[in-house]
Amino acid sequence: MRYIRSFFMALSMFSVIPAPRYKWEKENTRNILKFYPFIGAIIGALWVLLYSILNWFNINYILISAVLLIYPIMVTGMLHLDGFMDICDAILSRRDRETKLKILKDSCTGAFSVICLVILMIIQFASIYSIIEDNKNILFLLFIPIISRSFMALMILTKTEIKESTLVKIFKDGTNTWDRALQLIILIITFMVIYLTLGLIYNGIMLIMCLIMLYKTDVNIKELGGINGDVAGYGLIVGECVGILMLAVF
Repeated sequence: MRYIRSFFMALSMFSVIPAPRYKWEKENTRNILKFYPFIGAIIGALWVLLYSILNWFNINYILISAVLLIYPIMVTGMLHLDGFMDICDAILSRRDRETKLKILKDSCTGAFSVICLVILMIIQFASIYSIIEDNKNILFLLFIPIISRSFMALMILTKTEIKESTLVKIFKDGTNTWDRALQLIILIITFMVIYLTLGLIYNGIMLIMCLIMLYKTDVNIKELGGINGDVAGYGLIVGECVGILMLAVF
């Protein structure tokens, strides 16, 4: 029963998909990250389904690309995009660590985050349009949210958190080696399924995606002194953008 509660808590935490609400207790919160990749699977499945429906109605590629771009942003309640923008403002300020942490807490939107958001949207729209126009295997969109969430859950569980990050502490409190091993198992299984259904080149794309997420996360941790929800959100957004871009290129 506690796992069911944790699943629905994860669903309501990381998406806007309707789910029953449960009290935030330690027994439930410690299992939330276990279900993070499964939330990604739901998001990815709906992403592919959305494309299939739009394509069935023979809608213009530009409009389909716009909808597919907006969908993952909206279905997550813009949660990860908010972290992406906060990190862009903080890191690109080129200030000392203390000032960067203050910028992270600031609710105001800075110029750096707006510029980075525009660049992100342009790259993702162009990539999605290229994927559709070139008739690339759209099934790949199913796996991108799984890999990004499983990898970032692993980063949260293995990296030192920022002292001010209470949410990360709540997620990590009570977790153990099994929680970290589970994310690795999910990653391995997902890579195997990708190989069997799509082919080796798609594994290469996912590997590049993971390496970029690892690199950007480590850079941000070095700048900020640890990981928090914003760092994780930034890594997820960048990783998914890289995955879509690589699919369009290859």
